[in-house]
Amino acid sequence: MLTLSATVGDPLRDVIALLSHELATPEPGQPTVLDRLLDVLLVLAIRNHFRHSATAPRWYRASADPRLNAALQAMHENARHSWSVPELAAISGLSRAAFARTFRDALGQTPMQYLTDWRMALARDHLRTGGLAMTHIARSVGYSSPYAFAAAFRRHHGEPPGTWRQRESLRAQTRPGNDPHAR
Repeated sequence: MLTLSATVGDPLRDVIALLSHELATPEPGQPTVLDRLLDVLLVLAIRNHFRHSATAPRWYRASADPRLNAALQAMHENARHSWSVPELAAISGLSRAAFARTFRDALGQTPMQYLTDWRMALARDHLRTGGLAMTHIARSVGYSSPYAFAAAFRRHHGEPPGTWRQRESLRAQTRPGNDPHAR
């Protein structure tokens, strides 16, 4: 549960005021405006919670360090790039050794382990939506072939991506509210 408490000058307070105004004054396009404001409200609320939480995820706390934030942003924005520790260190303005040590201390894993975890998270999103072929997913998350991707996915998850996709698809179909016969 998140507690929303916004001080004067906090963007969260401004979004809540806009949301209240939009709810009180129905106008054309209101559903679209409300959708966007609720998205912004959610992100700002999570940020606010993380900012004041001792249990914020390590990646969030690490992003407060401008050197690590530069490398994290680079990996997040371009997972398909074949990143190397020296390249990420250069982006961070640190030596390779200092970057690797700082990254590990802040995130509890090496930069390459983090990158693999990030790529696998993106791959799971692609697999869950089911719209892309394995070749496209592999390229979008930084693997040169679907075979290299499948091997990495199997190492990371203990099963091939196709099996994972089928299991998740079945799980989604059997969730309450997803009964096609109930319509």
